[in-house]
Amino acid sequence: MFIRNEKIESLNLFIRPVISTDIYDLKVLFSDCSLFQRATIDFSMYYFTFRPKHSYIITSKHGLLAHASIKQWNLTKNSPAIVLMLGLVYVRSDYRKFGIGELLTNYVLKLKSDDPVCIHANILTQHLPFYIRYDFQASFSLVGLVGKLNEFYNLTNVIEEEILIQQYELSDILDIAAYDSHIYPTYRIHYFEQLREHIYSIAGYVARSIKTNAILGYVILNFSQEFIKCGPLYAENINIALLLLRQCATDYDGMMLLALPEDNRIAMKMFESKHYRQTHILHRVHTGNEILFQDKVFERIWAITDDWLSLI
Repeated sequence: MFIRNEKIESLNLFIRPVISTDIYDLKVLFSDCSLFQRATIDFSMYYFTFRPKHSYIITSKHGLLAHASIKQWNLTKNSPAIVLMLGLVYVRSDYRKFGIGELLTNYVLKLKSDDPVCIHANILTQHLPFYIRYDFQASFSLVGLVGKLNEFYNLTNVIEEEILIQQYELSDILDIAAYDSHIYPTYRIHYFEQLREHIYSIAGYVARSIKTNAILGYVILNFSQEFIKCGPLYAENINIALLLLRQCATDYDGMMLLALPEDNRIAMKMFESKHYRQTHILHRVHTGNEILFQDKVFERIWAITDDWLSLI
């Protein structure tokens, strides 16, 4: 159990579950959170669409101070494992460095089932020491990048033979879910459906083989006020990734925000050659057995967004 910082002893902190009347205050709390500043969704949409298993807040006489949640993944029917995702641990900016975040994180993690579980979390580099201290292991890292989408407009070194680029449609959901099912659990079918239902500013393209109609790659875009967010972008090779990005640049113009698996060196070089700059590094950490992401699962991932991972 954490030892509370003496600075917060006098605040008379109270931990309780989130209720519907808290939603407005939570939207205000998250107004300076980079996740929601860059996203097309706000906290109320997150809460009611991707409802966490547990969602708790800390309050005091000074109002709502912090929030943390934990969500249970629904894996395949053949998998008995329970997998939890720690998400949206956030402390009001003027009450940070007091230990409030650690206090609430500890409380939420102790709400987990007594059955063997694997807990995942997406964290920034500065938070790694805390999680490692409590027996989390680093799983993989995503490098955030930002750059101009139109850098991919004029491409002369791509091969278009036997590849058809089509607009992403609802009818593609099952094929896409099957295409990346070895990377993500099959519940992603439902996740795509939720995205289409609740995020209206979403677009994408699918690359198919002209001969077999098999999917060779796809890209999903969504849009915030400041960015075109690229992710996921899956492709069999760099040629298909470039074809998909060129189609995106043909139809849209603006700054594109994305993250790359740190191990995908080819993708990193591709975006760096287009003058994309690094913004941050996001680390996935976990407890228990690592059952979701095996070796080399990111070979086909050329882009993703950090909030995409945070919402699943």
